[in-house]
Amino acid sequence: MTDEPINSKGKRSLMSWVFPVVLIGAGVALWLIRSSSNDVTKPSVLSEIVNKGAAAGFNVVLITMDTTRPEFLGCYGREQADTPNIDSLLDHGVRFDDAVTSVSTTLASHATIMTGLYPPSTGVRDNGIYKLARKFVTLAETLQGHGYDTGAFVSSFVLDSRFGLDQGFDTYEFKTDRNIHRGPASLEHERRANDVTASAIDWLRDHSKAEESRPYFLWVHYFDPHAPYDPPLKPSRGSKMTAYDAEIAFVDREFGRILKTIDKQGTRDKTLFVLVSDHGEGLGDHKENLHGIFIYESTTRAALIISNPKLFAESSRVDDRVVGTVDLMPTLCDLLGAPPPGGLDGISLLASDVPADRAIYMETLYPLNLSCSPLRGIRNHTSKFILAPQPEFYDLSNDPEELNNLFSRGGTAMDALRGQLVDQLEKWPNDGHADIAAHALSQEDRKRLSALGYVSGSSPEDDDSLPDPKERIQQVNAMSEVVRLLTESEFEDALALSREMIVDAGDWTTPTLMAAEALMHLDRHRERVDVLEAYCQRNPTSEMLFYLAHALLKTRDYTECARKLDQAEKLDPVFGAIPALRGDLYMARSQYADAIAEYEKAIEIDPDRVDESVFDSLQLAKKLNSRANP
Repeated sequence: MTDEPINSKGKRSLMSWVFPVVLIGAGVALWLIRSSSNDVTKPSVLSEIVNKGAAAGFNVVLITMDTTRPEFLGCYGREQADTPNIDSLLDHGVRFDDAVTSVSTTLASHATIMTGLYPPSTGVRDNGIYKLARKFVTLAETLQGHGYDTGAFVSSFVLDSRFGLDQGFDTYEFKTDRNIHRGPASLEHERRANDVTASAIDWLRDHSKAEESRPYFLWVHYFDPHAPYDPPLKPSRGSKMTAYDAEIAFVDREFGRILKTIDKQGTRDKTLFVLVSDHGEGLGDHKENLHGIFIYESTTRAALIISNPKLFAESSRVDDRVVGTVDLMPTLCDLLGAPPPGGLDGISLLASDVPADRAIYMETLYPLNLSCSPLRGIRNHTSKFILAPQPEFYDLSNDPEELNNLFSRGGTAMDALRGQLVDQLEKWPNDGHADIAAHALSQEDRKRLSALGYVSGSSPEDDDSLPDPKERIQQVNAMSEVVRLLTESEFEDALALSREMIVDAGDWTTPTLMAAEALMHLDRHRERVDVLEAYCQRNPTSEMLFYLAHALLKTRDYTECARKLDQAEKLDPVFGAIPALRGDLYMARSQYADAIAEYEKAIEIDPDRVDESVFDSLQLAKKLNSRANP
């Protein structure tokens, strides 16, 4: 790899919901590490190599890697991986080869990691529109109550403190890298790994200087492997590394700086390292380029390593059972001797009485954005069952890539998993997203879920539930073609394709926003208003009302622009782009003092999402106001 300056990640005029989709590794098979002859790890069971309370008083460093498929790490078998620091954790650690996440969206997955509860239990099911309620007890709160200092440094806006994961942290930091350009309504604002690491290291140094010696819990989140893949460290010419590999390598380099800091402090032996990925990435498998639409192995398998040179004398692996990221919270509490909260969905991996057929619940509600059915599934060590309009069952032992759907064959293994899923769903009778097709259910199971409101009383033949997301995946992937057209300034073609997508898009915002983007570049702002207005009449969200107001400002319809901004602000009073745009409206009306107040409000309520141009506009408004009022 070659070092290049850390600069803007994806400098484009496109809005944040449009990003390049890079097909890197389409059709990549799941790599089963336990079958490799080069694997030096020893098969183990965690409870047989470490005891409860063995890490009492230890520091804890939790590293969560966004969007990272485990098989792209060197310690999981990737030959071209450049991940020596992550790999070194396994020298004195244990690797879990069959770890899975319950949901492949960042906020929901981290809520599960931090609480030991499945998404329907926490109520956090997706990014942006959910917040972890204060009634839930997090790992940070538990350790804080056990005498720990706590600090968190996250690198994506979707984990901003407004979404509730700051509970229990003395320090909780998210800052936007203003060189990484995103749209004003974006959930994808991020911070580079080098900046996150710098803040984490400063915190570690400050902690080491404290007069009172207390253990600490440090959480560092790295968003870099998330699309768009634009790594600061570019793969060298002729390298087999992809841009996705290089993003992961950059995270590894920055994690290495944390390791060096802790080594200099002489506390490695008293520090428990935990590395976990929140979810994977489709990379073209099952025609899914990114993540969130399906719950296949490509997006639900997670990397999970626990490491400490004092606790783990050698390199070990757990490969004979499924574990979940939902298990991290109770497991760490057991290791640290801190009693976990009651009523958790996860279990301690130090328990010796785990059932052999133990299964992990998983779901995705993201398809609702596409007017498609949500998916729910359940996964044990050898099989997976997916409840969907077109149900699926896979024998993972013989078909790890999930290419052969065995649902139509039935059988006792499938019936057992299906029954476990129904049992699990019965724990959430008030699920607000219960509309799913029930073709996969037996008559008895259908009656049980119908009583809970999950399925209608109609028969499978006349079921009018939402379509299966598998039917819409081509539309989702068409988005990448529109991105290409927009990037290459082929705006008429981008507009035509976007309009085709809008027809069947339902409440999915992306086709409308891409059509509006094309019309903006074509200076056809009246048509842009019409496209956005049509969407807002069906579903007036704060985001879409904001973009409509932006288009109205371009048409100089100031009265209607102001009205739409007021509507948007009522829906989301801490959306900083709204007062920022109102500032632009006042500037257009030469009301400079009012503009200043709105720009300052935007910066105050939403400092990590307002664009750099807002600061420039504020200075211009002050100059013009001074001239107008000498």
